[in-house]
Amino acid sequence: MKKFPTKKSNPFRLGLLAATLLAGAAPAAAGDLTFTPLLTLSEEYNDNVLETAHDKKSDFVTRAQPGAALRYGSRFLTGDLSYNFDYHYYARGTRDEEKNHYASLHGTAEIVDNFFFLEVSDTLSRVSLDVTRDVTGESLFANQSDQNTAIVSPYLLWHLGEKGTLKTGYRFRDTTYWGSPAISKRENQGFAEAGLELSPKFSLSAGYVFAAVSTDIIDYDQHDLSTGFKYEYADKSFLFGGIGNRWQRFSGSRDVSNLFWNGGISRDFGQLVATLQTKVVFTEDPLAVSTKEKTYEGSLEKTLDHGAAGGAIGYTKYTDTTSMATDRKKAYLSGFSRYELAPRLSGSLVLLLDRVSRRATTDYAYHLSGTAGVSYAFNYDITASLSYSYIDYRRDWESAADARTTNRLILSLKKLF
Repeated sequence: MKKFPTKKSNPFRLGLLAATLLAGAAPAAAGDLTFTPLLTLSEEYNDNVLETAHDKKSDFVTRAQPGAALRYGSRFLTGDLSYNFDYHYYARGTRDEEKNHYASLHGTAEIVDNFFFLEVSDTLSRVSLDVTRDVTGESLFANQSDQNTAIVSPYLLWHLGEKGTLKTGYRFRDTTYWGSPAISKRENQGFAEAGLELSPKFSLSAGYVFAAVSTDIIDYDQHDLSTGFKYEYADKSFLFGGIGNRWQRFSGSRDVSNLFWNGGISRDFGQLVATLQTKVVFTEDPLAVSTKEKTYEGSLEKTLDHGAAGGAIGYTKYTDTTSMATDRKKAYLSGFSRYELAPRLSGSLVLLLDRVSRRATTDYAYHLSGTAGVSYAFNYDITASLSYSYIDYRRDWESAADARTTNRLILSLKKLF
């Protein structure tokens, strides 16, 4: 069986090469070009920098993040490119200095007027290895991996009368990981997506995708067939639904079939928006070949005179489709608020509580995190912010024994040039 090498060239080069093709393929046309350098400097006090339950060590972490953003737009070519370098220095030597890179590219070229297009994207970032919990916002390094996702997609856009469209094309996707046991993947896809607007408020859609997928572990073919609708039953209020099926044939293994769907209702009451939704998606899981994610969620968001507040409650089940075994379940509750305290001064609060079923008795089932912060916008595109975060992991909610707690206080300064 084909194996990918553990060391390989950076796929971000693929996106840069594709961007060059975009520039050469699109008809020459004058466009707008903007270039924005930026620099963020921050100092953090962390009372549990190694994220342990016992023998906690504190440290001061200096962080420097220089970067830049480039945007181009014309009649036939649009593109966005950004890059950030992220440097960490630990004053007390609890960890060696760290250097991370973040980059993103997205571009679209209209090669033949309103018919033939080429779209490319590439994202280099840090991602959480645990599909049930995104820890990149609360930790500088733990349980994470470098991930690069590159996509190149030429496609044709067929116009079926005045209200119908058919999009047909090819898509290549490369997802590569470094410095972790994560599973890299490559996909070659052929797709067709149809849309029909029956009225300004009601539309139908259908699609088919064939993909040949190679991973570090196993290769497989898959077919997706789906259909859906969207109906605006009141101003900014929607009823939507879609259903489909995915067939997967794994090499040296059995074939599997899985339904997927996305349905729900949203209601705009003016300053309050309520949404109920259920969906099944096949999510990118760094530690699995193929993972199905089934979610039921309700959310509320209220617009305030000088801010907004909202929350969500939900339940998610994760299934490994190679074995059809339900791996983990998660129940969660989240809330947020942001408010303009004064001109140029704003505050925010984010809370999250979740419970994930444990694979072993040593796993932390409960997770609580909260972040409160304020920021002030000075002249000359300078923003200063101060935030405090509390993170608590517990095996049992009623007991703090072996709990892993972390307090983070961060002062940062950001300048756009």
